[in-house]
Amino acid sequence: PQSAPPLPPHHAPRSTRMAEPTTVFPMRDAALAAGIKDKVVAKAFKEGGKKGVEIEGASDTSGLTCFCTRMTSSGGDTRLLCAAMEGMNSVPDPADPEERKGCSGRISKLIISEDEPGKRIAMVAYVTEEHKDKINAIEWMKSVCDTELGGGVGGAPDDSSTELLATCTVTENIEKDFYYLKMKDTTLTAAIQYLRERDLFVDDSDDDEDDENPAADFEW
Repeated sequence: PQSAPPLPPHHAPRSTRMAEPTTVFPMRDAALAAGIKDKVVAKAFKEGGKKGVEIEGASDTSGLTCFCTRMTSSGGDTRLLCAAMEGMNSVPDPADPEERKGCSGRISKLIISEDEPGKRIAMVAYVTEEHKDKINAIEWMKSVCDTELGGGVGGAPDDSSTELLATCTVTENIEKDFYYLKMKDTTLTAAIQYLRERDLFVDDSDDDEDDENPAADFEW
């Protein structure tokens, strides 16, 4: 399985509006250095930036502090998924509001990408400094790998993982009864379950029926 470069994630301050714009992207550069085509890396990074702004908006309106979602442009490759995470966490240049992307470095996240032809799933977990006393990226990833939900997922966090950034790639293993389609459904559910068990997940079940909860309408 592919492992992410042992590089620290970008930790944006709580208020990205006051932070200096991000100008260095080591995980994106590592994907390029690994020989992945520029267009492929750029697409994954751009998707991360766009999704980051959406997550920031959901956080501002609902109060969510942790998030789980699927990415469509990383092809089951942790190197691309790390670049996408970096795009999510980047701080935009306030002088260029038309290019406002990222902004979600204050939100802990586990993101998932599938490679259907290869029956492979990549995952990256990012934990903020603010949350490290409550959750741990390696433990979060282990909880997905070791879950008994939906027949399980299998795998283990990569050796390069840290308490703030963990990566993992899992592949269908019929001999162990790990089937790609079931794994695909289970990864997101298990990642959210980890947050629910720690009262860190906001959804429509947390509010009265008459109350609006923007997080409930957002694509997890």
